[in-house]
Amino acid sequence: MTSGVPASGDPIRALTFTYDPVAPELSHNALWQSLNEALGTELDLEYTPAAEYNARFATTIAGNDLPDLMAIKGQQQQMPAMLAAKFTDLTEYLSGDAVLDYPNLAALPTPAWLSTVYDGKLWGVPVPRSLIGNVLYTRADMLERAGLSLQPESLEEFTEMAQALTNDREGRWAFGQTPLTVLLETNGIANLWSVDGSGAFTFNATLPGYEQALADAVALNDLGVVHPDGNAVQNTQRNEWMIAGTTAFQIGLYAGWPKFYVQGADIEGFRLTGMLSPAREAGGEMVRTAGPSISHFSAVAKQDDPERLAEILRVLDWLAAPFGSTEYITRRFGKEGETFTFDGPDPVLTSQGINQATLPVRYITENSPVIFESRNEQAVRDQFDHQEAGLQYTVPNPTEGLYSETAVSEGASAQQALTATEVEIVLGNRPVSDWGAAVESYMSAVGNTIKSEYEEAWAQLNG
Repeated sequence: MTSGVPASGDPIRALTFTYDPVAPELSHNALWQSLNEALGTELDLEYTPAAEYNARFATTIAGNDLPDLMAIKGQQQQMPAMLAAKFTDLTEYLSGDAVLDYPNLAALPTPAWLSTVYDGKLWGVPVPRSLIGNVLYTRADMLERAGLSLQPESLEEFTEMAQALTNDREGRWAFGQTPLTVLLETNGIANLWSVDGSGAFTFNATLPGYEQALADAVALNDLGVVHPDGNAVQNTQRNEWMIAGTTAFQIGLYAGWPKFYVQGADIEGFRLTGMLSPAREAGGEMVRTAGPSISHFSAVAKQDDPERLAEILRVLDWLAAPFGSTEYITRRFGKEGETFTFDGPDPVLTSQGINQATLPVRYITENSPVIFESRNEQAVRDQFDHQEAGLQYTVPNPTEGLYSETAVSEGASAQQALTATEVEIVLGNRPVSDWGAAVESYMSAVGNTIKSEYEEAWAQLNG
């Protein structure tokens, strides 16, 4: 909870992004209007589709007309220098006892703050995420009707399950895309990099398990269990296939789980679970790639007025209010009787509210992740069970909180070339044996330098 109205000054401009449809503009959005009323100022929210945000970010930085709040999505070139030149160092306001002035921000998980720190200074407020990363979303109702287990014990069982769920004559396939991320984990590969106790880093694409996963992907494609158009369409199309029952599985980020209940609300018996990547052999070791502890963070543009900065921080604190609070309900559901109603203790969006709630306020900052699905206890249980089952196998990403200038400035093009080879191999257009040479080329071009920079950053962080 917060005390009082957090702001009373000029509008606060914020630039962020969204994965959802554009919300109605302020004049036709009661949820947005009620949010502004609660904040005591106008939240002037500008946003673009996530896929277009990097370009919008670059032009905004270059134009030097920065909004008060700006989403920092991923690492940028010359990141420490850019942050120091354009944004406010928040260290003295949000570290140590100072953060107690903003109790909701203080309650955000400690790991989430790590990725906001550069050169030992704190540059923003995180948008926290669960440590569950990618999920193999599973139409449990379809598997149950087919008499299949919701959790295979081996790659062989997983493959047999995929074949049982596929009938191309009836327009049904197991997968909407080749499940390479699953096959990597099945072969013991978690994260792009790994590190040993001495701080020595390994690019995991150099490991034998990575090449074996590629071979397994080719074998799975050859069985015809992947939608024939699956590797050529966007994820939104694959989502629609899973909801329609054209496919039984879909790979996506854990944060997107709740939206499937909205999309599947009219499907009788619809049930969604998450499947863990099986071990290669029954009884073998399972691994799971950790999700990032944040989606991104929101930085505050340089401010001349200390009170203006304090007001912005109070607004951020309000936006991070915990689940169930008045602030949370206003932020996520809007205005009672218009954009939501109560069903017992649970707020439920109206049809108007569903349309307006796509406003991406949650991508400025929000509370720590919680599991909540109104009027759907089974959905809450399924998500909880998936987290509880998977966290024990989760391998932390050793590069989180580390910065490599080479990775940011030169790594993208080299990674794209490596990924292009990977795609061609998975599609069967190139032999798996081409992988070793492609990885050697990557390591020679940038990988060895990135490795050294990560090792140096790791040493500094770990003493």
